[in-house]
Amino acid sequence: MNVCVLGGGNIGTLLMGDIGRKEDISVRLLTSRPDEWNHIIEVCDNDGTIKYTGRVDVISSNPEEVIRDADIIISTLPSYMFSKTIQRIKPFLKKGVWIGMMPGNGGGEFYCNELIESGCTIFGFQRVHGISRLKEYGKSVYDLGKKEELFIGAIPARNTSEVCKVLEYILNMKCNPLENFLQVSLTPANPILHTARLYGIFHNYKEGVYWEEMVQFYNEWTDECSEMLIATDEEVQNLCRKLGTIDLQKVGFVKEYFGADSPQQMTAQISGKPALMNIQSPLVKTEKGYIPNFNSRYFLEDFPYGLCIIKSFCEMVEVKTPFIDKILMWFEKFGGVEYYVDGRFVGKDLKGLPLPQNFGINSIEDVFAYYK
Repeated sequence: MNVCVLGGGNIGTLLMGDIGRKEDISVRLLTSRPDEWNHIIEVCDNDGTIKYTGRVDVISSNPEEVIRDADIIISTLPSYMFSKTIQRIKPFLKKGVWIGMMPGNGGGEFYCNELIESGCTIFGFQRVHGISRLKEYGKSVYDLGKKEELFIGAIPARNTSEVCKVLEYILNMKCNPLENFLQVSLTPANPILHTARLYGIFHNYKEGVYWEEMVQFYNEWTDECSEMLIATDEEVQNLCRKLGTIDLQKVGFVKEYFGADSPQQMTAQISGKPALMNIQSPLVKTEKGYIPNFNSRYFLEDFPYGLCIIKSFCEMVEVKTPFIDKILMWFEKFGGVEYYVDGRFVGKDLKGLPLPQNFGINSIEDVFAYYK
């Protein structure tokens, strides 16, 4: 079996280290920096001790070299890069190839419409399979903790069980099939976790403001961020209830996920997780102090390709979202974009995003016809 990974960041490197342990699987990597990669990936403990290694057989910036014989493709790319990459690799895809996204929210399924129609299977992970940080780019990665099990959705939905069976073997992890890909698209993970935190850190920011020290993203989590997280999570739950056929338990809402019933408990749970320690906020150091790093994936991905997608589904089924609106209206000013016009979610910067309405999906009936 040939598996190609798109993207060599934290998760992509860990994924290749994991899959590359299997002798009967050949791993490929599509990267813009092929000369900086070793064919052996070291997966290390926190202290740098090598736990195991995985082999990457083919490394290239040329999509034809790594895509043409790939049976399964797994993208760990940021959502804003996925659409362009799909266009690059499309001419070289095998008939019936499986294309996955880790994690699967971000609207990537809409960029694959033609591929689905031509017989490809699209699948997505509700969440990443583990937490990792690069040790040395292209060579080694820290494994900071793996999930006990994964939840996966696919289009067409009838293929989900088969996809889970194969991925369970590839990853040596229990993989549970979801009813449909919508349970991946609406998972309240980074789109609300990150945006609630970013709002908490930056909502009073204006040009000329500096932080004296780096802010830890999770270790210094606040009750204010927990309150916003819980409130936006409840709005996503309202959306799922309105859709009707979504199994709420399988979407993984934040109170259950973190085992917290109050903002204070949520803060304690998030700030105390060992795997989340020492992850820094998107700040960059200048001569006067730290300022926001506007080029961070946190800003480029989690608002336009995360929270905006959830908001667009809420608009479709008429679920009110005062807290999501509060975050997105703040981000409009912070990020210099237009999402709202006179309070309506119709701004010009929504036009190029993978929102269901931009792909002709305008009702609950359309939603379930698409994700069937």
